[in-house]
Amino acid sequence: MHSLGILLFIPLATSSIFDQAVKGKCIPIDIELCKDLPYNYTYFPNTILHNDQHTLQTHTEHFKPLMKTKCHPHIHFFICSVFAPMCPVGMPQAVTSCKSVCEQVKADCFSILDEFGIGWPEPLNCAQFPDPPELCMKPTEDEITGGFSAPRVPSKVASSSSKKPTGCPSDLVDVDPHDSKSQCAFSCESNVMFSSNNKLMVRSWSIWFAAANAGVAIFSFLTFAIDRKRFRFPERCVFYLSLCLFLSSLPYLSPLILEPKIRSCHAMGNGRSYLSIGSFDNSYCLASFLLNYFFTTAAALWWLMFSFTLYLSGGRKWVPEGIEACSSYVHFVAWGLSSLATIVVLIFNKVDASELTALCSVGNLNSIALLWFVIVPRTICIVIGTCFIVGGFASMCRERISFRTRGTDTSKLEKLMVKMGLFCVLFILPNVVELVCECYKFMILTQWTRMTIDCKQQLGACHRPPPPQAEIYMASVLSSLTTGFSCLMWVLSAKTIHSWKNFIFCGMCSTAPVKNPIEPSTRPLLEPPTAPPPQPPVYMQMTTTPQNAWRPSKVV
Repeated sequence: MHSLGILLFIPLATSSIFDQAVKGKCIPIDIELCKDLPYNYTYFPNTILHNDQHTLQTHTEHFKPLMKTKCHPHIHFFICSVFAPMCPVGMPQAVTSCKSVCEQVKADCFSILDEFGIGWPEPLNCAQFPDPPELCMKPTEDEITGGFSAPRVPSKVASSSSKKPTGCPSDLVDVDPHDSKSQCAFSCESNVMFSSNNKLMVRSWSIWFAAANAGVAIFSFLTFAIDRKRFRFPERCVFYLSLCLFLSSLPYLSPLILEPKIRSCHAMGNGRSYLSIGSFDNSYCLASFLLNYFFTTAAALWWLMFSFTLYLSGGRKWVPEGIEACSSYVHFVAWGLSSLATIVVLIFNKVDASELTALCSVGNLNSIALLWFVIVPRTICIVIGTCFIVGGFASMCRERISFRTRGTDTSKLEKLMVKMGLFCVLFILPNVVELVCECYKFMILTQWTRMTIDCKQQLGACHRPPPPQAEIYMASVLSSLTTGFSCLMWVLSAKTIHSWKNFIFCGMCSTAPVKNPIEPSTRPLLEPPTAPPPQPPVYMQMTTTPQNAWRPSKVV
């Protein structure tokens, strides 16, 4: 980088490099650094090209350190277009980069020169570059474009340039300019799919919903924690479900303390930054992914475990002790499968940041990852869990009819069925809305990924589709932050007030032992009707009346 100081001693041209000579011609480019351009001929004479190209070769070597910094994806093309402007063979003239290209390069690269006390070189002064309708070049297009159709380069050059992928669009960041198969990343400062108003609206609403969801979930979790004997399986699954919902809501509160660029962007050496995609360099991004994806997946699995244990208790008449004996398998399925899914995502580098929320998760920019790591697993959990719920409720309805025919009071059973029904509806409905929105998101990504992330592989022909509906994306985010309210169905009762009252005023002091060794919570979910108490046996009294007395028979 110290050789950048030589830039100060470049001879300044006395006139614009675009002043055309009366008689000029096209000559082959003989500059080593500029032989890989999409054209092979340059204009001669040029005001910077004094006598021959050897002098120009010396000048371009001074800019070589700046090119190596990759401060802009088109820094190499831009500098070469200044010292070796394109010359169409059919109409000899100097065609260099457009003024907009110069301004973009200067915006990204000037800070590097300024660190060494070097000003922007005079040969690269953007004021002397043309704007359309004058003829100029833009390297982001597959062809050389300007205010009107640009002249064709020689056929040999055109065939070679058509095979060479161009760089990323100006609002995207080229992660590796020298790799034709590398991805283009979303710039942190640009609005690619969503406007600034959309981002501000979604982030503001998500903070309020996340705060409410986290508050309800942690209240439900603490209610279970201070009175665990009151809740047995299947209700205990809601205990872990509320914990997962609380932790998965925390990343949406991060905008209160962290800027979007800090929590979701990856900084490059040239000062540019892009939304993290398949990278673990940003620790805040990795933390938000673990909290969001792992605990959201675990919450879906704990819902599945709740529906399964409800079916065992209500449909198969398992007592809570029997379910607790197999609780290790329940924990293995819930925590083990969510951990496995998270590990697979990390192995395949599918973590990416969302442009809308500035949070890291899975499937924000990759449609395949969204399908297999989000949509398919959630759909399986919801469908199978709903089947278990239907089976459990059908069994409970049959038992309710049977109890009524025997004259047994079913008020407690009906109250339990209403509570479970409301819990299931409040949990399933937001998840179904979220899945529908995720399917819309999948269809959008199948169109946008090819025209943005994989734009380099399209040879620069990246015609973007219409922007997506931000309201649908917002509905997906907010619906995921409302499932915590379903847990309130298990704690909104007078028993909860009594539990908190005892906890606040008595702390963790032990209560007097209960005389009845069988607590109500240890009974089966569906109790058979209580048999009537046995009646005492009836004894026949023996009479001693004279009529029934024994008399000897008379023998005649």
